[in-house]
Amino acid sequence: MKSFFKHPSNVCMSYFQHMKLSLRFSGILIIGSIQALIHAFIPDICITSTTDVSNKINTMLKSNG
Repeated sequence: MKSFFKHPSNVCMSYFQHMKLSLRFSGILIIGSIQALIHAFIPDICITSTTDVSNKINTMLKSNG
């Protein structure tokens, strides 16, 4: 069971810090998925949403852990 909890410490985070960040990523990706779905059918809406999500997650990854 302990092997399931090594990753947070490997990225210099506590279990709860890692959980909070991962849940935040999940929320951002859910919203981004909805925006991408809308964009697929109506291309003039949410034009930069996928790039925006990618940049936001990349920034968050670089500034955490």
